[in-house]
Order: sequence, then structure tokens, then C-alpha cells
Amino acid sequence: MSTLTDYLSINQSQTDSPPIISAEDEIRQVEIEWGDAFEHHDVATLDRLMADDYFLTDPLGIVRSKTETIAAIQRNEVLFQSTHSDRVNVRVNGDTAVVTGRSTFRGRYKRWSMAGQYQYTDVLVKRNGCWKAVASHITALGTGALRLRVGFMVCNLLL
Repeated sequence: MSTLTDYLSINQSQTDSPPIISAEDEIRQVEIEWGDAFEHHDVATLDRLMADDYFLTDPLGIVRSKTETIAAIQRNEVLFQSTHSDRVNVRVNGDTAVVTGRSTFRGRYKRWSMAGQYQYTDVLVKRNGCWKAVASHITALGTGALRLRVGFMVCNLLL
């Protein structure tokens, strides 16, 4: 570097390259995008972020496929009004990641409130350069579990 022009051109070329994003940051971004898609009923984004072999174990212990999960959103059987996650922990092992966190949300399941706090675990796998959710497990915390069970029974009897 003999001149100011050389120095500036070298530094300019370094800033033109895209920033390097860690796998953990990529996964955190996918998790945010996924939560927003549930809240906004964005079926196209849900379809893109979930692998075709995705399955969910919901707080009632019901195991749902990707198709069943998306259909429940489309039918407004499950309605997310607001979501917020905290205590998010991401662990990456090669092309597999496990995410744990706590989510507080308001919403309804078959017109029954499911507002409360939930602990969740998501498993994501990197396929063809993209992180895809392959499994989720959600557990209701506190009195939410009992409220959900009662609501589930009432809704199945009346609806």
C-alpha cells in the first residue's frame, strides 16, 4: 500500500463482500421468520421453512404433520394473535440444530384461549443450503396445560 488510493480501494473491496453470518445467527433468523409467519398466517413462508417430513407434538400431546399443522392455520383452528420468545438457546452440530426457548403468546385453539407461556424445542436440518424445521415439541407451562386440556375437551364436545 503505497498510496491513499490503494488503501481506499482495498478497504472498499472488503466492505463490498457480504457479511459472514454464523449458523447460529441464520437459525435465529429462521426462528424469528417462522414465528412471524405463524402470527400472520403466512402459509407460503410456513411451507418454505418446514421440511415436508416436519412433525409437531403440540401441548396436548397431539402429533401433527406439516400438512396438518398448515391446515389448522388455514382453517383458523389455531390462531396466533401475538408471540414473543425469550431464553432462546441454539446448538449447532454440523447440519443439525436444536433450538430451545420459552414463548409467551396470545391466541386461540378452536375458539378457546391458549394464552400463556410455553417451553419449546425445535429441530432444524440444513438441506440444500437452507435450514428447514423437521420437528417441534411444545409444552404448556403453569396452569396453561390444564386450561388447554379443559378447552380441548369442551371444544370437542360442543364444536
